[in-house]
Amino acid sequence: MKILKQLKFADFIIIALLILVSFIPYYFIKSGSSQKTQSKDMIAVVKVNNKEIKKMDLSKNQTWKYDRDNKINVVQIKNKRIRVSDANCKDQVCVKEGWKSQAGQTIVCLPHKFLIELKSKGKSNGSSKKSFDHTLVNP
Repeated sequence: MKILKQLKFADFIIIALLILVSFIPYYFIKSGSSQKTQSKDMIAVVKVNNKEIKKMDLSKNQTWKYDRDNKINVVQIKNKRIRVSDANCKDQVCVKEGWKSQAGQTIVCLPHKFLIELKSKGKSNGSSKKSFDHTLVNP
């Protein structure tokens, strides 16, 4: 009780403001995650040797097989997610990566120099920043 007598009215206002301010990060985190879920229109850009060979719409369930020079990757799209379901590479890293569904995520098969990059169909933000070069180095 002695502590309550020492606190003044302004102290209670400051404490209340600090409690309110502590919820500001929650607001930004919550609004950022809702923007991610709004980007429903996703495409997958498939590249081999850094050359785009196919664009796939994630809203359509489908299976596609890449087969060139005895390099096989089977790509599966289901429920707006994508994965490499089968590949004949030795390490099977691309298959083990599992399902991807967010813009910016990638699936890479280094032995085949095979890359799947997820992008949003929406308008580009017009930034002049150079994008990352996904050139795969010959091992």
